[in-house]
Amino acid sequence: MTLVATHHPSSQRSNRDRLVSEARRLFAEHGYAEVSVDEVAAAANLTKGAVYYQFKDKADLFHAACHAVMEDVVRQVDAAGRGAGTPRLEELMTGGRRMFDAYGTREAHRLLLIDGPSVLGFGPWLALQEPIGACLVADGLKHYAQAGMVPANQIDALSHLLFGAFVQGVLRIASAPPAERDQTERDVRAATGTLLRAFLRGLQQPETP
Repeated sequence: MTLVATHHPSSQRSNRDRLVSEARRLFAEHGYAEVSVDEVAAAANLTKGAVYYQFKDKADLFHAACHAVMEDVVRQVDAAGRGAGTPRLEELMTGGRRMFDAYGTREAHRLLLIDGPSVLGFGPWLALQEPIGACLVADGLKHYAQAGMVPANQIDALSHLLFGAFVQGVLRIASAPPAERDQTERDVRAATGTLLRAFLRGLQQPETP
């Protein structure tokens, strides 16, 4: 699962990549509000005009930086591996653990979880997470549908509901006070396991007449 990249002429793409690379680093270190367009340009050894040639404004640059970080998150979660054929609890459990790991990096934590919702707006921020929902939940649920355990017409709704639980989990970890974050993460990971086990046990129970 990969995000679709926008193609640019080679020289422009090089400048764009340099700007995005420095922007994600600076935004992760200092936060969106504390980083200026001039600082990003200087860090990339480019002019301020070069930034505005590639991006409409600072928010547009931030969105590009979030998109690049999200690509890393998708690759990391997707690398957990998804089995084919017989549905297994481990597919969703492993993917869930990998998701919490991926969102725990400094760049993902700051850009995607702390600044992202307020800078991008909740709708665009949620749309940015969609590739994770697809590779973590929807693809796994298709296996259960093929086994007759989930109605095929419910895959989309179920994947959004389950992925919403994961999103709330990573947001809960991100918003916890630093002194409580480790314990909060342990609690969220354990609760996620409980939720998934209960959900999958329910799928395996025959419906009563």
